Amino acid sequence: MKKRFWFLPVLMAVMPSQSPAQEETKPSRSAVTMQEVVVTGTRTEERVEKIPANVTVIDEKAIANSNAKNVPDLLRSQEGIVVRDLLGNGKTTQVDLRGFGESAPSNTLVLVDGRRVNEIDLSGVDWTQIPVEQIRRIEIVRGAGTVLYGDNAPGGVINIITKTPSGKWTASAGTTLGSYGYNNEVFSVSGGHENIAGSLFGNYQSTDGYRENNEFRTKNLGGKIVFDPADWLSFDLSGNYHSDHSGLPGALTVEQFNTNPRMTNFPFDEANTTDGYLKLGSSMDFKEYGSLVADLAYRDRDANSKFVDPFGTFLSDSSIETWSFTPRYVWDGNLLDRKNTLIGGVDLYQAQQSTNSLYGNPPVPSGMAEVEKKSIGFYVNDEIALLESLFLTVGGRYESVHYDLSNTPLTGFPVPPPALAQTVSESEPAYVAGMSYVYSGPSSAFLRVNRSFRFPNTDELIEFDQFTGQPQINSDLKPQTGVHVDLGVRHFFTSSIQANVTLFHAKIKNEIYFDPTPSPFMGTNANYPETLHQGVELGGKADFLERLTLFGNYTYEEAVFDAGLYDGKDIPAVPRNKFSLGFQIHDVVPGALFTAVYNYVGASFLISDLANQFPKLESYYTIDLRLSYTWKWMNCFLGVNNLTNQKYSQYGLVGQYPFGTPQQPLLYPATDRNWLGGITLTF
Repeated sequence: MKKRFWFLPVLMAVMPSQSPAQEETKPSRSAVTMQEVVVTGTRTEERVEKIPANVTVIDEKAIANSNAKNVPDLLRSQEGIVVRDLLGNGKTTQVDLRGFGESAPSNTLVLVDGRRVNEIDLSGVDWTQIPVEQIRRIEIVRGAGTVLYGDNAPGGVINIITKTPSGKWTASAGTTLGSYGYNNEVFSVSGGHENIAGSLFGNYQSTDGYRENNEFRTKNLGGKIVFDPADWLSFDLSGNYHSDHSGLPGALTVEQFNTNPRMTNFPFDEANTTDGYLKLGSSMDFKEYGSLVADLAYRDRDANSKFVDPFGTFLSDSSIETWSFTPRYVWDGNLLDRKNTLIGGVDLYQAQQSTNSLYGNPPVPSGMAEVEKKSIGFYVNDEIALLESLFLTVGGRYESVHYDLSNTPLTGFPVPPPALAQTVSESEPAYVAGMSYVYSGPSSAFLRVNRSFRFPNTDELIEFDQFTGQPQINSDLKPQTGVHVDLGVRHFFTSSIQANVTLFHAKIKNEIYFDPTPSPFMGTNANYPETLHQGVELGGKADFLERLTLFGNYTYEEAVFDAGLYDGKDIPAVPRNKFSLGFQIHDVVPGALFTAVYNYVGASFLISDLANQFPKLESYYTIDLRLSYTWKWMNCFLGVNNLTNQKYSQYGLVGQYPFGTPQQPLLYPATDRNWLGGITLTF
């Protein structure tokens, strides 16, 4: 395993942290009403009501008043989002926007301060690298974001924006304790002088887990420096080091789930990760001539895992290095006497992945591969005010991707397989056309049409031969494309009562999915000819008498195969119905806040049950409560999750256990009733 990133803790210890609020534009330390202004929908500052999409902002106050241990906990009560946490620690969690099921991690783009964090393989997003204590807000843009962000965005974009250092010196420290040995210690310090500011943060999180072999330990240390040498020029340098260790308890049969959900069939399986990144950003403001923004980033991730079965031990080591350079130009002015915002840019990415696997008793080399992925995307997006309250958005992107694939032949076979040396190139266009009509203050209606694409990730493109273990190219796999239509209204009945409704419809061609049927030993990644994703998202919020806030949302989603072998069948892991209801009681006792949230997720078919032949994963609900109290520089809280002690599973699949037995449902048990409490001191 590589050790290149052990220098990051030292580097972070001498540099402060996190980028200013406008991570996609010129940094600024001025206060912004983030319920009204977002950066994700246009890659520059824009009022929410002008964006032709269903947009949600989870602000710093909402984050502080939640029981969330990680980002997926913050997302699970949002409309249009289904969260599937396999192990209850946030590490192996799928966040699904717009109903893509098992392939959701490849169809939902996640950004941190505008930096892409989806990996090029199937590992998805490592949510534990983003401590919730360092988040300023989360912006969710539902529906395809391909024009502005490229690959991985057919379902939508989630941008996690971290806290901003300022000239005021502050420090905080806190600890949270909870069920099953959970503890989380955090600290941060931030401040500045004249034209330079920065911060430093760190956390250590540990839990024994709900199940046997379910322990999890993680550390994060990061920081940022912001430097403004002139009123037209700004720089920021940020970085983070992360490491973790986790047990992998695996799935249970239905009988085991009903008898003892805390047990494991895999007491020796485990995984380790080290990950770190550096990002240098710059912004030049040329006043009426526009601004130029550019980010240069480097990331290095090492992950290794061990799986033990009756036939031997399987060891896997994967290393990915990623470089990115994303310059863009923004012009905000008048065109033909109409207010106009134009953004255009180039996204350059280069990633190198090395994988090495060993299997047997004792383990011997069984598969090695090298993959280099390069992509370049050109995009332009323009918003023009046709009338004072009517805004037209049009844009396009052209992106190409190139894979270089190679391997080292293994010895020990009667006829050694040939070395693999092959290239694959693909390219796709995308477009967007949308219109927003703003009326009655911040109320608005919108219509948007998108074309999206998704290129195969490396684990989908490369398959290992079931007999030799050698890598080979999945030459039949094509890019996924789709056409999306969104229609919605955001309406403010009063300044304290608001509601929104969005209808969405998407036709996806060549959707990339895992087909488990080609052989009794392993499946293959393939293109399904056509799928349909459509539904409605409803949300609302009301404040009464400055003491009571009610909120809720409902999502109906139909995700089905629309042609081919499984025509008319539901896409597995996508529930038809999901809703959340909650309330907050403020300051009945000064400084006190009580929050209650009810989450319901409907039944869905098990992953790999493409023919819908097995019983569904059952619907479930949870009730979460939290009481907090703030006094001067102290905040303390006590929370309970799953108050009614529901026995449920967020993730289930069809598989073989033990090996060689008939296919059957396998479930990942979710945590039962649990508590947590903590205290934070801020100076």
